[in-house]
Amino acid sequence: MQRRNYIVLMTRRILSSFFNGLSQQYIDLYIVKLGASIIDLGIYRSFAGFISAFISSGLGFAADLWGRKKTYIIGMLLEIISIVFFALAFDWKFAIIGLILSMVAFFGLSNVENILIADSTKSKKRAFGFGMVWSLSTLAASFSPIMAAFVINRFGGLTVQGIKPVFYLQLSGLIIAMLIASIFIQDIIARKNYKKYKETVKESVEMLRRRKWLQRWVLIEVLGGYVFSSTMPYQMIYAVTIKGADEFILGYMGTASNLATIAISPIIGKMADRYGRVKTLLLFRPFFYISMMIFLMTPSPLFLVIAWALRGIFYASASVFQTIVMELVPKEYRGRWLGIKNLISILGRSPAPIIGGFLYYNYFPELPFIMAVLVDLLIRAPLISSIPETLNRKEYLRQFVAVSDRIS
Repeated sequence: MQRRNYIVLMTRRILSSFFNGLSQQYIDLYIVKLGASIIDLGIYRSFAGFISAFISSGLGFAADLWGRKKTYIIGMLLEIISIVFFALAFDWKFAIIGLILSMVAFFGLSNVENILIADSTKSKKRAFGFGMVWSLSTLAASFSPIMAAFVINRFGGLTVQGIKPVFYLQLSGLIIAMLIASIFIQDIIARKNYKKYKETVKESVEMLRRRKWLQRWVLIEVLGGYVFSSTMPYQMIYAVTIKGADEFILGYMGTASNLATIAISPIIGKMADRYGRVKTLLLFRPFFYISMMIFLMTPSPLFLVIAWALRGIFYASASVFQTIVMELVPKEYRGRWLGIKNLISILGRSPAPIIGGFLYYNYFPELPFIMAVLVDLLIRAPLISSIPETLNRKEYLRQFVAVSDRIS
């Protein structure tokens, strides 16, 4: 059952990565083209993050209470509905509903999917298992930006009518992916009969309160918002308006990033399984800093492709990041751990998009990107280095249990 689940999960991730990749680089530009300002985009992205904190964390708790599969299907439905709103959007406010739902689906669905992948892989090969899923799904996604560029060019370029067709393609693909997963996925971890939802939340808070390193990890994810959420909405807008990129440059950027991720993901997974998760995660952070420097300093749009290739090498370490997240708690507590972690971290990072938009619009466009590098280099990296290594599963779980009595 574990092997079949892993193959089905990989298949769904490959399909969703390809079809989500069609619109990924154009969503914020699409909303701006529909009439939103940079400040509007920041405000509503922050609001979307605030709302998604409660719903996506609820999906985490539900994964333990109701079972992984039911929660997974709910997440996939939310993802599909969000694309319907984008496809049918007639003004930017209608598209914002799609943005909110897509963020809820992203945080909730990706976490439940990662729980299922972790449940379906053995500890000694888990980082490699995540790496393979990440690598193959990125391979599929590497074709998306160029395909989207041709579609957008065919229907009028970087305009509302030019971008809209990619959402219809995305919708059809996600429906197929959901049907495959819904039919073949099975729960591996037996669902326990908890008395109340409130009791599960209380246990999660207590688990977090007693373990300082879990608190530090939540802080790492909160600060991640001020690295990524404060900049990602404005990256492609900056590339187009400041650096002069067109739809094909944007497409090549996405492809370069994905190909670099494909090439390095299995290697990173092997390194994490051999030398440790934390060391590997820290080793690849400089690629992010260098890519940001090139992105901001390049005199030519063509160098943006090189910047995104280096960014892709850094993104490959995300599989190690997710491995650590899953291994920080015993497998039976993964759902509630993600629930409480998401609730706190997404709420904490929800102001990031509006802060990024404020800095971008009111000072100078490069400021949020510079801030992102400084936050990661000076605060997040030292915090990551303080996290206990989870590679030796038995030793780590002894440390986890030794902090206090087992959670009842």
